[in-house]
Formats: sequence, structure tokens, C-alpha cells
Amino acid sequence: MASSEIHSIQTISGNQPRIRRIIEEAGQTFLAGTPLQIAPGDGGVQAWNGTSLNPIAGFSKEFGLNLGALGVLPSASVTPAQVFTFGSVPYETSAKNIGRPLFNDGRTGFEVALSDTVFLGQVGPAQTALQSNVGKQYGITIDADNHWYVDLTKSTAGTNTAVIIVKLDPNDQSATPRGVYFVVIPSMQQLVG
Repeated sequence: MASSEIHSIQTISGNQPRIRRIIEEAGQTFLAGTPLQIAPGDGGVQAWNGTSLNPIAGFSKEFGLNLGALGVLPSASVTPAQVFTFGSVPYETSAKNIGRPLFNDGRTGFEVALSDTVFLGQVGPAQTALQSNVGKQYGITIDADNHWYVDLTKSTAGTNTAVIIVKLDPNDQSATPRGVYFVVIPSMQQLVG
């Protein structure tokens, strides 16, 4: 069973979630809902590596553009396929996304991971969200279909955790519910303020 896209569901303050657009690193092919980090050195956004406790800048609102260089759209004379297609399509391994030439500016929009923003995601495909998970820290992991999920097997605070479950998804009424609301742990927030 595949996981769904992570996105904001509410804010604690009642305001809109903060959204940023930052130049994208070269070769990024992530899906919408992917946790992102700001790369050290040049400051472009890239998919979070998920293997170490690098802080999370936020969750992508769009697909990675597979740019040829940092924040630079490839020219049609160099690689026309990159101008018109990018990323991957969930559940369609041979499909590509059609480019949006008027909006492809070499930047990626993402919802910033702040203590005020509550995100909606799912626990792992073989896991069930329980009331006993609320208030606890967990890690996040990439699924076989390149979506990310809250991983209940990663629960060692300070070692492999990144989020805190704050509520079960009231709209997930299945026999084995997976939906959870979560916030990113303050120490894992890359863009504070």
C-alpha cells in the first residue's frame, strides 16, 4: 500500500502556513510532499537525505525540476527534454510531468517546517496509527513509491526522530488507520523565524 503526499493541514496560530520559493539544486527529481533541506554552501533546496539528523526546511509543494545546474533552467538547445518534462508520476513509471514554462523559474516552492505548521501524513504502509502514538517523536522514511511517511519504527529521540505526532487524522476511518497530523521537532527545523 503506497503512502500519500505530505502537506500542511492547519496552523496553530490560525494563519496561513509559511511558504518559500528557493533556487533548486541540480538533478532533483523528488515528488511533491518530499521533505527538503537547504544544501550547505550554495543554499539551494534539495531532497532531505533522511539518513542523518540534518534539519528539514519544509515539505515540497511541487515536483523537483531536474535542473542542469543550481537554479538554472536548461536551454532548449542543450537538453529540450528537461524543459518540457520533469520528475516522475506516482504509479506511472514511464510517465513524465509536462513542464510549465511560464512558471519554471528554477525555484521550488515548499511549506516551511515551523512549530506553527501542522502537517498531514501517514504512518508506514504496514503500520497502524494508534492513539498511543500521539505526543511521541518518530522519524520519517521514503516509501518504495518515493512518497514519505511517518515511521513508527524510528522512535529513538535525538537519534532518528524528526516529527511529533499531535493528532490522529479524524478523516481516516479505515480498519487500520494510517493518517496522522504532525509537527517537525523544533531542533529539526532548518528555517526558524
